Amino acid sequence: MHSRPCLRRFFAHVPLLLAPVSAVISIPGVSAAPAVNRPALSNPAPFGNTNSEHELGEMPMGGPVIKANAAQTPLAGDPGINWPGANPPIIATNGGAAANAADDNTTVAGQPPTALGPALIPIDSVRAVQVGLQRVNETPMRVGNLDVLAPLVDEMPLLGATVTKADLNNVPGNPNTPIENQFFQINRPGQPPIVMCMGQNKAWIDKNEQTLRAAPLVVANQIYLPIFSIAPLLGASARLDQSGTLVLTPTIESVQVFPLRDTIAITIKTSKPIPDGLQFKSMKAADGSSRLYVDFEGYSMGFDALSTTNERVVANGSGDVLRARAGMPSKFPGTTRITLDLKKNLSGTVMDAPDPTIFAFVVTNRQAPPPGPVPADPVGSITANNLRGWKIVLDAGHGGHDTGAQGARAKEKDRALDLILRLANNLRARGADVLLTRATDNFISLQGRVDYANTRKADLFISIHNNASPSKSSNGTETFYYTAQSVGLAREIHREFSKATALSNRGVSQARFFVIRKTWMPSVLLEVAFVTNPREEALLSSGEWCQRVVDGVTRGVSNYARIYGKGSNN
Repeated sequence: MHSRPCLRRFFAHVPLLLAPVSAVISIPGVSAAPAVNRPALSNPAPFGNTNSEHELGEMPMGGPVIKANAAQTPLAGDPGINWPGANPPIIATNGGAAANAADDNTTVAGQPPTALGPALIPIDSVRAVQVGLQRVNETPMRVGNLDVLAPLVDEMPLLGATVTKADLNNVPGNPNTPIENQFFQINRPGQPPIVMCMGQNKAWIDKNEQTLRAAPLVVANQIYLPIFSIAPLLGASARLDQSGTLVLTPTIESVQVFPLRDTIAITIKTSKPIPDGLQFKSMKAADGSSRLYVDFEGYSMGFDALSTTNERVVANGSGDVLRARAGMPSKFPGTTRITLDLKKNLSGTVMDAPDPTIFAFVVTNRQAPPPGPVPADPVGSITANNLRGWKIVLDAGHGGHDTGAQGARAKEKDRALDLILRLANNLRARGADVLLTRATDNFISLQGRVDYANTRKADLFISIHNNASPSKSSNGTETFYYTAQSVGLAREIHREFSKATALSNRGVSQARFFVIRKTWMPSVLLEVAFVTNPREEALLSSGEWCQRVVDGVTRGVSNYARIYGKGSNN
């Protein structure tokens, strides 16, 4: 049995709410099997005493069914817990009596209502849990017919994630001291963390609340996570094999096939960073037609809620690529094959992507190799006429009553507008048809910005913002994208404009910002500098520096146009 880190060390001596194994959760309307006598657990709960009304239910998979007739109230005087407040927090469930709650009508966070419905997999058939090839030694626990709990902290990297104590900037609201130290977060590459709290059936992503099927608990000094609650948030697949083992694997989230000038690009988005060395291989079908395929070992199909293994078309074709299909020739722990059906024999090459969860491949209709990065234009060459025919929407963040971030003197809305107006002049000098979501200090809604770009069928969308932080030392420049078709634009712009700023390079990241998530064309959002950093605030007020920045953005857009050409969004 592999050892697990002590939970107290994991939280660096922060006081925690430790729930006994028998404790619990009341699920209105969900019945559990009658209780049966069980031998004492080898790892007793940290609390010496538990409410006598609590009992263990039937253990169809070798572990307890979590249920209770009343709320669990930890004892403030327990010698094993150092409570920082007068009243201890409560692990309770909807329908349980919150004896120590300040208000009898308060709904204490616990298990969700049965309106969520049962899990898609028969939970009473689960006997064990496995993540990739790693078996979880501890016996899982069942929460009615809603979810299965298991200690997965050590195995989370196999799903492309890690678990750490929550950054208080990510914790919702202003929790009391006894509660805030029970928050933890699941970190995902290039995405905001999933914040959770012991005993609460809620998660927060960018402080937006989501209901979980069950609450995470601490059992025998380990964090037990609700598998069917967190799997969709991680983009993971949970499938039951014939032995009753619930197998968790990362997934293939999407496949896109789209034209890039005289090439065809294929991007495959996964829930976990992609291993090195993946390549498409060629094969001939029985009917003599040509195909290219790539195998993602250890990945399941995540194209639908059921994560089925049946082969299906996952992307329409373009040019000489007829379609993209996905199937699982190896089901457990999982190998997903992406196959491209071709009109003729084609080859290509893997392209670098700034996001480690994106696999990018380019095929060509000619013998010449696919285009690579092109040299940057000379600094003074901002009038080359290579953007003629391109329609580009520029978006200055915030505006009007929405000032955005604010430094000692500068306001984000003003600095963003200055940069956008300078960039518009540059792009028009290169022949582009430039449209502005705002050209003055007025407020435009996020939906209004998106609608403006989409209805005008823009080729590109570029939004400019300035960053902010409670710490005045935070610094640097950053570029965000969301869709796979925007990766190239983000990479080319960031390469040039980050050099032009001469600031710390914070890189290219995927993010769910509304204006880059809802626009139909390649879209990026630039965080040029930190307006809350005194040095960078001063630079943002320098006309000379701002012009250098937009010259860099212009070169990035020009490079993108020469490498990729127009897409098919028109």
